[in-house]
Amino acid sequence: MSKKNIEKYIPKAIEVLTSEFKDGEIPSSYNGYISAFGASIIQSGLKPTLALYENKNASTKEDKSMLTKLILQVMTEGNSKESLLRYVLDSNTNETLLKERILDIAVAIKLSIRTFKLV
Repeated sequence: MSKKNIEKYIPKAIEVLTSEFKDGEIPSSYNGYISAFGASIIQSGLKPTLALYENKNASTKEDKSMLTKLILQVMTEGNSKESLLRYVLDSNTNETLLKERILDIAVAIKLSIRTFKLV
């Protein structure tokens, strides 16, 4: 992870969060989900974690796939409508570099979420 890259992603992360949560309030469960995201990637790997987070049938308080959508929006400047998992699977980019970029964006989102009201 790079502090420089994380700082670079924070403005875009705030912009994406503002557009998704127009009332300025974010369900507090997302704070826990994004906190566990990086650890899950390190323990389980990138693709298994993305598959878990994009599972629509999971019985979670909120839709975890929202986080991967947010990461994808920051990563692609909002130009991609596909899932982050599909983006990773189809990408020609080195998986280690892709993983590092996703982790940097996840940290930027984690920091940015804390500037919103958690309900």
